[in-house]
This record gives sequence, C-alpha cells and structure tokens, in this order.
Amino acid sequence: MNHFTPRVTEAEIDGGLQRLFMTNSATLLRFIDQVFAAPNCRVQSVTQQQRHFICSGSIDLDVNLSNGERLLVENKIDAGWSVTRSGEWQPDRYRGSVQYLRSIGCKARSVLIAPQMYLSSSKQASKFDVHVSYEAIAPMLTGTDLTLMLRAIKQAETPYEPVPNAQTGDFFSSYAQLVQNEFPALRLKVNPNGAGTRPSGSRTFYFDAKQMLPSYTNIPRPRISVQAQDSGAATASAKFMIGGWGLLVGKCPEPTSLSAIGAYMRPARRSLGLVVDTPFLDTQGPFTQQIEAVREGLSAIDRLSHWWRENGSELAVWFKSAKEAQNEH
Repeated sequence: MNHFTPRVTEAEIDGGLQRLFMTNSATLLRFIDQVFAAPNCRVQSVTQQQRHFICSGSIDLDVNLSNGERLLVENKIDAGWSVTRSGEWQPDRYRGSVQYLRSIGCKARSVLIAPQMYLSSSKQASKFDVHVSYEAIAPMLTGTDLTLMLRAIKQAETPYEPVPNAQTGDFFSSYAQLVQNEFPALRLKVNPNGAGTRPSGSRTFYFDAKQMLPSYTNIPRPRISVQAQDSGAATASAKFMIGGWGLLVGKCPEPTSLSAIGAYMRPARRSLGLVVDTPFLDTQGPFTQQIEAVREGLSAIDRLSHWWRENGSELAVWFKSAKEAQNEH
C-alpha cells in the first residue's frame, strides 16, 4: 500500500519559526546578531498574519526586537508570489509596509525566509532587505519543528504538480454549476491548479470573501470554505475563518445572533472559525447522489454571509470583551 505523505504547509513552518524566535536562546541571539547586525537584541513579540499597513494581504510574521526594530517576515516553501487585482506583487507589499513604518519613525526591514533553492531561483527575492535560508535555521530547531523544516527543504526541490483525478474534477465542476444556478450570490474562487485540474486530495471548496462580504473596521475579512471532510472535527463544515483570533474562543459568550443561525465559534490553530456543521461529501462519488448534502453546505455559507452583512460588526464587541477577559487572567 502506498502511504501518502502530506505536503508541509507554510502555516506549519510559521508556527515553528514563531516558537524559535520566542525562545530567545543564546544560539538564536547570536544568529540575530550575525544576520541582522543587532547585538544584544532579544525578541519581544511575534505576531502571525499581521495585516499589511497600507495595502491588502498579510505579513506572515511580524517580529519585534528589543532595539525597537520590526522584522516583517515572508515565509515561502515552494509557492509562487501572489498578485493583487491591481497587479501589486507580494514583495512590493512588504516594501510598502516597511516604507510606511520608516515614515512614522519605526526601524523596519523586510525578511524572506525560504529554502536556499527558492532564494537562489526567485527573481522577486531581491526586493526583500534580508534573505535567510531554511538550511541556516534548521540547526536551531528540534523535534517536530526540525522534521517539518527538513521535509520542507526537500519539498522545495520537488515542486507540487497535481495529478488530475477525473472523478474529483467532475464533482467540482458540478458543484460550481449548482452554485451558479441556485446560489448566485456566492462566488467560488478560481481553481488554483488551472485547466480544470483537481487531484484526488481536493476536498475543500473555497469562496471569494472580497466579492461576497463587506469589510468592517478592525475586523479581518474571513476566509470562506466548505470542507467535504474536516480532519479536525467529527463532521464536515462550512466555515468563516478569521486569522489570529483563535486563542480568544471561550473567553466570553459568542454573539447570540450567531447561534440563532445554527453556527458556533471554534478555534483552528490560531484562527477563529465561525462554523456550521454540514454533511460529509465524497468527491470521488456521484454528485447527483449527494446533491442535497451539497445544498446544505451552500445554504450554511449563505446563512453565514447574511449574518456577516447584518451582524458582522458584533464581532468587534466580542473581540474587545474577549481580549479584556483574557488580560484579566
């Protein structure tokens, strides 16, 4: 039997890097001195998925040093650079955030952390102030974090090429057609694999939050998905995911308007999930035999979307109360 080894995600490496930075070990401090020319500097805080300051998108790791400098870190394994609808490349967004911080008197540098192969081959890498290779960081890691880093280095040598699966492709195509016919207010994201390719492991349907939802001050716009199978729960689910808010779940009561639509809050790593449990879907099985289950998942996304438009601002109140409760303890 062939055992499929899942690919390492950038989020997993982000977590390992955050844990490393917060150790403030003697080895790490020497590394900071050598690489960033910051002697006698400690790491004061590390924030994951910090919003860029004057443009869209997020900073993988915002590292605050004790000398007042901020290191804006982009972590890459083998993925390409994202581009906004206006044509702004991801490295240019880091440049913009660094320039903004410097304009208000804060020392800042952009940092690209990636396998050496990525650093050597990417033309956009030169736009970052500092390059740090996975190979240089790996000796400072231990346990699972080291294992993941070494796997990621190997992964960068063999870029991901999805193997098309006809059954999965047909399921996703039928799903998209049903969305268009019955849920026109919902907007599926474009297939990232191109040419209609869907590998057998594709089990998540992603939606375009920017096209579907209004934005609120101080509330990050969520990532939206229906998961045919959810490895982290007993059921499949429809989800709105808000990055960086997961640790606040349970600190104070969730909005009653959320439970009124059959949804609840659940942490997923560092993200907050606004979740509706939904039936499992078998993307290898006949679509027509699962159409009611598909509709149930899409109805859940539709309910969450209506809730966001009418009650989403309540999250700011919830966030404030949850932070206060967290600080009290």
